[in-house]
Amino acid sequence: MNNLSLTLPDETYQNLRMAAAQQGKSMSRLVGELVERRIGRPISKAEAMRRFLAGPSLDLTDENGNAPTRDQIHDR
Repeated sequence: MNNLSLTLPDETYQNLRMAAAQQGKSMSRLVGELVERRIGRPISKAEAMRRFLAGPSLDLTDENGNAPTRDQIHDR
C-alpha cells in the first residue's frame, strides 16, 4: 500500500469525516473506495478482450455485402 497526502477544503473534510463515521469506516478506507469506484480496478487483457468482443458488432459492409476499399476508408 502507498500513502497519499490530500488537501481538502474544511467543509469537504468535515463532510468526509461524518460520512466515514456514519458508514463505520476510516476516512482513508472511504476515500480509497470512492477512488476505486471512480477509476475502477485494472482488468486483465483477457477480460478486456471479452468485454470488447461482447459489445455490439460493427458492420461496415455495403448493401451487397462488400467491405469498403482502402481508398473509401481513407476518403481518397
